[in-house]
Amino acid sequence: MESTSFGDRPVPVANHLAQLHSVIRRAALVFVIIAAITSIWIESIVFDWASTQSPAGALSVYGPYDWVEMRIVAVFIIAATLTLPFLSLDIRKFARPGLSLAEKRWFDSFLLLSAILVPLTLYWVWFEMIPYFVEIGLELDTISGVSAHYDAAELFALASGLSWILILLFISSLFLSLSRIFGLVEGGHSRFRNRILAICAGTLILTLPATFEGVRVLIAVTVACLTEILSRSTPTGPLGARIIRLPTLRDRDGDTQRVLMLDCSCEGACPSMNRQWAGRGIGVVQAGALCLEQREQEELLETARRTGLTRLAVTGCDGTPIPNYLTNALTSAGTQVIGLGWLDDPRSDSQLWRRQSVQMHTSQYRASSDESSNQ
Repeated sequence: MESTSFGDRPVPVANHLAQLHSVIRRAALVFVIIAAITSIWIESIVFDWASTQSPAGALSVYGPYDWVEMRIVAVFIIAATLTLPFLSLDIRKFARPGLSLAEKRWFDSFLLLSAILVPLTLYWVWFEMIPYFVEIGLELDTISGVSAHYDAAELFALASGLSWILILLFISSLFLSLSRIFGLVEGGHSRFRNRILAICAGTLILTLPATFEGVRVLIAVTVACLTEILSRSTPTGPLGARIIRLPTLRDRDGDTQRVLMLDCSCEGACPSMNRQWAGRGIGVVQAGALCLEQREQEELLETARRTGLTRLAVTGCDGTPIPNYLTNALTSAGTQVIGLGWLDDPRSDSQLWRRQSVQMHTSQYRASSDESSNQ
């Protein structure tokens, strides 16, 4: 069992941004170093690749600048492919401290599968698909007395384009999945979803070689859809969305409050509530068994500290069954725990009664003047 983290203290966002900047900077430095080293031997690398892919000398380079372009693109692809493992390890080190056990398992599995599948797929494209493509072309297009030659630059563009598609799919899926894991979600979608997908699709449309002319938009849409599907496989937090916005309210005494309702099922013993009953300005999270689940307790305390929570209303109990260490930690964070006591009232079987109970509790709060003016 993992040790409790109730002694942890929130770290300023600027610190996290500085760490992320360091991750990106190190990845860029690794990319430049690998590109510089690769450029020394790139001519022989491309020449050897072209030689191994050309049965009976069937490949040729026709354009005067194609050879130069092939070398530049090859340097970029090799550097990007070799940089991905370093980027993955750095991102893993950056993200793991803020992840739950289930999220760590998913993230490690994603990085491990990517580390295996990306190189294997690239190897298959460059050393299996292209030779097979050339052999099939020779068999189908052979004309008696005519020597067939294929443009090596076009085949190279095909392979490099497929490699670029795979690299962008991995990077966009990684960052979109991280945004979901960290709780940057609104309305079921990541806040950065549209931006990440637009950048990925736009980059593909603008940078894919001319070989993919006519299918660039289709490829971009397909990659965007796959990115969204992969990101949706991320596990959710123990209380749902990690980031909850709690507007400032005022109670009947005029004091400012930030209110959150915890819909705890008490391992199925307590009936649930509808989020709409709480009304506007009241946050609602769901728990399976707050008294027993350490992950839920840690997530609740983190939410209380991050949002400046002042009032926590638990639906099932009166708050006394909550472990003392959690109650003390919430009190230290400035949060008062209130219980609606549904489990002690036989009327809680009625949905109408539960709704009235929630509305009676939340009716004591109203939007502050500042919030009203902003709305």
